[in-house]
Amino acid sequence: MSVEKRIDDLINAGWHVLDSDFDVTAFRQWRKSAVDCLDSLLGPDHTYTRHFRDYVNRQEPKSILAAGGILTAAKETVGREGSGGESGLTLEADQEENWGPIN
Repeated sequence: MSVEKRIDDLINAGWHVLDSDFDVTAFRQWRKSAVDCLDSLLGPDHTYTRHFRDYVNRQEPKSILAAGGILTAAKETVGREGSGGESGLTLEADQEENWGPIN
C-alpha cells in the first residue's frame, strides 16, 4: 500500500471517529495507527509527529480536526519527496494492520 493511500485511510478513519459521536475506543485505535505511521515515515522527532502527538493527547473531537490537517501536510511532504508526486514508499504489512488498542 502506498504511503499516500495509507495516510488518506487514516484521515478517513479520523472522520469516522467523529461520525461515531467520538467513540473513545475508535479514537485510541486511530491515534495509535496514525502515530505509528508518522513515526515510521518521518521519525518521532519530526515537527509533524510531535505536533500530532500533542493534539491527539487531548483526546477530544477538535483534536481530530487538527490532527487531520497534520496528516494532510505529512502526505504532501512525503509526496513531494518522490518522483511524479508518488513517494514510492510503502508501509510494512504488519504496520498496515496494526489496529490494536493503545497502551
